[in-house]
Amino acid sequence: MISLDCNHPDIEEFINIKNDLDRVTKANISIKITNDFMNAVKNDLDWEMSYTRRETGEVISKTVKARDLFYEIAKSNWNMAEPGFLMWDRIKSWSLLSEDENFEYAGVNPCGLLGRK
Repeated sequence: MISLDCNHPDIEEFINIKNDLDRVTKANISIKITNDFMNAVKNDLDWEMSYTRRETGEVISKTVKARDLFYEIAKSNWNMAEPGFLMWDRIKSWSLLSEDENFEYAGVNPCGLLGRK
């Protein structure tokens, strides 16, 4: 599985990558969705995305309407069943390691997310 944070400025291209049947064919894709993003969607706010290149310190940023971005995610999911949602804040808070300040998630096993009610 390939995942990208909803704060990344390339998220719009990532959302639609599976709609091109020649690009990513052997992997599932998901977006790490935060509570802040969902609140921005709910309240129809702007969503600022940014990425800092460690090597150069260059900051790449972009602002979009959160609700428009959410619509694009939903539209692609309807068409291609992807991208999936990783409710990132919830995943981090439900972990047995959530209280360890030295632990940070990089990704998850999608099979481990099933069955929780």
